[in-house]
Amino acid sequence: MLDVIDRQMRSKSYGLAFDAELEERFEDDTREKRVRDIRRTIVLGLVVFHIYNVAGFVTTPDLALLNLGLRIFGMTPLALLIIWAVGRVDGPVREAIGGIGMLAATGIPILIFWMGTGPLVSLTTATIWLSVLFANITLPLRFFWACFVSSITAVAVLAGLYLKPEIAASVGGVLGLDMVTGILFSLVATYRIESANRRDYLVNLRETLRANRLAADNTTLVHLSSTDPLTGIANRRAFARELGEFWEASLSGRHFAVMLIDIDHFKLFNDYYGHGAGDTCLREVSGILAKTAAGSGAFVARYGGEEFAVLIHTRDPDEAHGLAERFRRSVAEKGLLHGNRNDDLDFVSVSVGVSTSCGMAASSSALIEAADRALYEAKGKGRNQTCRNGMPGNDEAGLPKCMMVAHWSVTDERPIARAS
Repeated sequence: MLDVIDRQMRSKSYGLAFDAELEERFEDDTREKRVRDIRRTIVLGLVVFHIYNVAGFVTTPDLALLNLGLRIFGMTPLALLIIWAVGRVDGPVREAIGGIGMLAATGIPILIFWMGTGPLVSLTTATIWLSVLFANITLPLRFFWACFVSSITAVAVLAGLYLKPEIAASVGGVLGLDMVTGILFSLVATYRIESANRRDYLVNLRETLRANRLAADNTTLVHLSSTDPLTGIANRRAFARELGEFWEASLSGRHFAVMLIDIDHFKLFNDYYGHGAGDTCLREVSGILAKTAAGSGAFVARYGGEEFAVLIHTRDPDEAHGLAERFRRSVAEKGLLHGNRNDDLDFVSVSVGVSTSCGMAASSSALIEAADRALYEAKGKGRNQTCRNGMPGNDEAGLPKCMMVAHWSVTDERPIARAS
């Protein structure tokens, strides 16, 4: 759309119409305001139109009652019908209704002018071209309809000035010159109004679209700067930001747990299957972790290499340990083939280290270090295990720091229990 706008502005043809695509958007964007302006202007025009009923008793007293009846019983219902209709039709029809309505409004004083007699009948022309000024400048009509209404009006009035014998040729000439000049000036104003409105619309739309594009680009940049390009989950920068927010919340009593999750024997996997397969493995594991975390409020990120990190609000170390176990089991139960391990397993597994802020940690960095020590311990205990860093030996609940885990065979999916 920006290209369309730039092309339209370079063409300098925006004074009367846009390209089809842009014209459709212009109508959609300005429709509500245009309908509202037409309705308000018609109400104003009706008030002034009926005030000029008084002028009829002066200029053409013999036709004053006919003039009054046409204005009240003819033009008023038509104006109310237009007010109702303009909001229920599309743009071209709406503008045509406006043009035809103004032709009818101008037609009444033209009719009185043609039918009237007497020395003051020429003054009726003032009412006529005031109606044209209203149509072209106050309403204003679209330029095409302004030209249409103005042309018919000018022809009808000039013919009357020439043919009516009670109007002296010199007076008729002056009145005709005044009317034609006024109409021409009003048409220039109509063109400039429409041209300016359309140009302002183009400029405003262009700046709005540019601002929206900039905002979208900034959002994309923020997303890219905080997303790991390989796995599509949060990267270490995003993790550091979240960790800071979690730590600030913990100072107010909302504690949390940190989990470090490492893929076991990942270097051997890469050596055996190749780095392409290694990247696929990382994506698979990250997807499993993200799916397992869904609905728990946990924040999952790629910490670096084959290591992932998780943050979750909890005061209960057992709850944190349980969630960490779900992560470990989810990866193991997926059964991703790993045929180059130096242990008795033949599938991809992870080891998990957990630490919680409700202990004696002095900083967020200390929590990371504690989770790292727990991860190192899980690796040392044989991998495919979950450990939490705490007191030596057993934790607060009297449970071993490393759980007994069930090692799953990829081929028969039967658990083989082995104490850590």
